[in-house]
Order: sequence, then C-alpha cells, then structure tokens
Amino acid sequence: MTDETKIILETKNLSFSYEGGKQALKDVSVKIPAGRKVAFVGPNGAGKSTLFMHFNGILKQTEGEVEYDSKKVDHSKKGLIELRKEVTFVTQNPDDQIFNVIVEDDIAFGPFNLDIHIDEIRKRVDGALMMVGMESERFRPIHHLSFGQKKRVAVASALVMRPKVLIMDEPTAGLDSEMVYRLYEIADEVNMNGSTVIISTHDIETAYSWADIIIVLVDGEVLAQGTPFEVFSMKDVLDKAGLSVPMVHGLNEFMSANGHNIYGRTMSTALLNIRKEIVPGTLHVMRPGYIGETYGNIGMYGSSSRYFVENGDIEVHFRFNAIERCIEDILNGKDSTIYIDESLSHVLDHNLSGVAAHGITIPVEEHRDSS
Repeated sequence: MTDETKIILETKNLSFSYEGGKQALKDVSVKIPAGRKVAFVGPNGAGKSTLFMHFNGILKQTEGEVEYDSKKVDHSKKGLIELRKEVTFVTQNPDDQIFNVIVEDDIAFGPFNLDIHIDEIRKRVDGALMMVGMESERFRPIHHLSFGQKKRVAVASALVMRPKVLIMDEPTAGLDSEMVYRLYEIADEVNMNGSTVIISTHDIETAYSWADIIIVLVDGEVLAQGTPFEVFSMKDVLDKAGLSVPMVHGLNEFMSANGHNIYGRTMSTALLNIRKEIVPGTLHVMRPGYIGETYGNIGMYGSSSRYFVENGDIEVHFRFNAIERCIEDILNGKDSTIYIDESLSHVLDHNLSGVAAHGITIPVEEHRDSS
C-alpha cells in the first residue's frame, strides 16, 4: 500500500455509551488516510469529541474496533503511552489540557516524560513556541494568559511531540479571526511535514477550502465522507445535519450548471470561471533571510517567515490568509510579494495550480539570500 492510500486511523462499527446509558456513537466506520487534512462537521452533541477521544485511547469503545496504523488500539498503560507518542489530541478548552504553572514547563512536559535528551527537548520547545508565536511568553505563568494564548500553549504542547496524527477539537472556538488564520497556517505546516491533521469545526467556509476530506457526524452516526465538493453536494445530508452550503460551493454549483467543470476551493479561483481577459502580475517569492527589494503588497506564510519578517521590521500588508490575498492582487494585474517557508511551497503550488486549471499562468520569481 502506498503512502497515498495508507489508512492511519480507522474505526469499524464503533459504538460507545457513557455511564447512565447515553449512546454517543452508533456503528461508526471511518477511514482516515495518512497525510491528509480531515475536517469533521456537524451540530453540537454530534459525537465529534467522543470519537476523537477514541482515536488516542482516552475512551474505550463499547462495541466495534479502533485501529491505528492497521493495529487495534492497545488500552494497556504501555500501549497508550506508545499511541500518544504519535497521536496527539488538543481539547476544545485549553484549561482541560494545561496543568503546569509556566508556559515552557507545560510544553516540555510530554517529551520530558519520554526520556528525550534535554538538548532535543529545548530544540523542540523552541520550535513549538515559534510556530504558535509565543516565544516572548515562554516564562510567563499560565494563569496570566488570555484564552487565546492558552489555546496556543495547548497546541504547542501537542506539536512538541512531533505527532504523526494531530487532532484538534474545535481549535478555532473563542479565537479572533487573525488567530483562526494563524491556526490553519500551523495546521498546513504540520501537514506539510508529513502528519495527518484532523479537526472538528463549525466553520464550513474554511473547512471547504482547507480540508481534503469532510466527514459529517450527526447524533453519533456518520452521514457522509468525501471531498468537500462531494459532501456539500449532498442536500439530504446537509438538511439532516443542519449545515448550510458554503458560498464557494454554491458558486461552484452555479458554474457547473452553466457548463463549467473546473471548481475552485476559494472564492478567487471559483470566480475565474467568469472573469475574462486577465493579465496577471508577477508573484515574487521570498525565503526567510532575504532582505532585498520587494514588489507590491507583501504577505507572509509559515512560522520561519513570520519570525523573520516580524523581527526584521519588514512592513507586511497580508499577515493572514496571505497566499490567497497575494493571488487576488496578481489576478488584478498587480505584482505581489510573499515570504514563505520552503517546507510550505506545496501549499503555494497547490493554489497556483488551481489558477492554472483555468488557463492562467502566474509568473513566479524566487528570491533567496545570496550570502
């Protein structure tokens, strides 16, 4: 089996009832391919959190099976320790997860208990703090942090484990719009490093543009699983789940009804079906460390680029959702600049491919520090 088709997590006819008899999951069978971005959607009380707690062994099924990497989850102490080295879970409420007094201590707790060398722990903690933008808060007492900052610490505590599967339950709940974009940027970075990322969310617009796979859960049952376009085309499923149609999907369906068969994951690419005579500008791609001339509005994407730009006093116009906003400028005939981590080039390439599918090639010039 290739990496593209390998199933990293699977449930087979999984059912679970809490004490008192409340059935939270009913005959749930799902397959999570390795290396994908997966979004679970559905109303409150659908069973998403309960299912996630089965994925890393917090709960044990009443009936059925849970498999990780083609092996049944072992609920022994040793088995759970091994599982949680590779499958990390970020709870919806960070106060349920954080229990140390100081930020740095909480992030270091997981790898410290795995007997990892102290130098490696420091390296991991530094990297996790940089990814979530909490470098300056590493020695702060956690009770002094805001809710959003606590959420960043909870995410960093998961990232420091270098998981093969990162699970986040309603990760954007209670965050401002800028931090929402930042969190999805982090999720992209983790995914580009080879990990599977699983989230639950009520934000169907972002789920549509971000996820490779959408899974709909209602009353403890899976109603649908497929690509965003496939799932949001199932009107009966949406009605049962109380889900509205994402604006981009509605536009895609309108285009399909009028003879267009190229779909966009974002509004800017979906609109390319009706835009005419586009003469694109040039996208200038800068890597962290480059301090030469920039062109047009400037965006940044990735933790290393963000760190370089913010500490280099470089004026930035697009701090969040930078790739799409730069492309919008370019499709309007302007040049634009984006600082982006090398490891996230695939995210940029994916967006450029979406534009190229409409017959529009965006000129790209790459700039690097020559020193």
